[in-house]
Amino acid sequence: MQDFASAAMVRLLVRAMAAHGLVPPPPPPGADGLAASHVPLAYKRSVVEAVLHQGGLGTLLQLAQRVDLLTGDPVHRALLGAAHLPELLARWQRLERYVHSRHQVSVTASATGTLALHHHARPGVPEEPHPTESLAVLGVLVGASRALGVRGLRVEIGAPEAAGQHVNLRMEAPATTPAELHAQLAPLAGQRLLGHWTLHWEPHDSKAPTTPTLQPQPATHLCDALPWPPLAHQLARHVLHDPAAQHTVSALAQHTGLARRSLQRALTDSGLSCRHIVTEARARVAAQWLLESPHGLAEIGFACGFSDQSHFTREFARHVGLTPARYRQAFAAEGMSGSQQLSI
Repeated sequence: MQDFASAAMVRLLVRAMAAHGLVPPPPPPGADGLAASHVPLAYKRSVVEAVLHQGGLGTLLQLAQRVDLLTGDPVHRALLGAAHLPELLARWQRLERYVHSRHQVSVTASATGTLALHHHARPGVPEEPHPTESLAVLGVLVGASRALGVRGLRVEIGAPEAAGQHVNLRMEAPATTPAELHAQLAPLAGQRLLGHWTLHWEPHDSKAPTTPTLQPQPATHLCDALPWPPLAHQLARHVLHDPAAQHTVSALAQHTGLARRSLQRALTDSGLSCRHIVTEARARVAAQWLLESPHGLAEIGFACGFSDQSHFTREFARHVGLTPARYRQAFAAEGMSGSQQLSI
């Protein structure tokens, strides 16, 4: 499972290297265009080394921000479904838990418009993240924040207690070149301080989400053929628009404008429940990804809102009749369209 998180990051860096005129190492045999879940650790290291050799730490931070190059990937949709920076962080933390990452981003302090974060090893893991790993994660979070329209984003890199050992970056209008940034980051890397960040931004009062246009567009029609009442279809379309969100009963009730108990009673009268509707919607969009993309099961399960791989496998099989792997084997190889199979 840990390989999945590496694969998504490697995929981003390789695409960004090509976009910026750098030369990535050739992909490993059988990597399926780096879309699959598993990428050898040696290849991940070779990509990072190639970035450092051709551009340095500043270039690594720059390339990791190019989350736009993951447009169309499930993990891109899941992360950029967030409405604001704290929710983006929560989705990233859920991704870390989903893939059982050895490292995690923890909040050490928070206030309106400010988050102090630490990228570190999980309890029981002896090895702290390499400074380049921390810098790449920071780059993804910064790039995703900018894609969400976060304003006035500023990042302090360095331990809060280490006076004078900080790099301050204004992300909306970077004032330093990658080479200059490398010179600033290198001392922090040597002291392993690149995993300490403080993010500052301008909070906004609007309740309207700042979500960008995602590709492909949300398949909000996937449950339309089911013999459900209008209220259930309303909920299903809402879930399908962003299956990675935390669709609790309270959140769904708020969406419909009904009291929690009123919503549950209305669905019970039709033989339905919030859980059934949410899982059915997530299973259907997962089936679409399984048929129409080469992405790994872990990435698809995370993007569709399942809590972990076993949860994805169990719930998908309960609603579809096959495990995700067997569903892909049975139908994707036959070249059948998602619309044909999603009617099951």
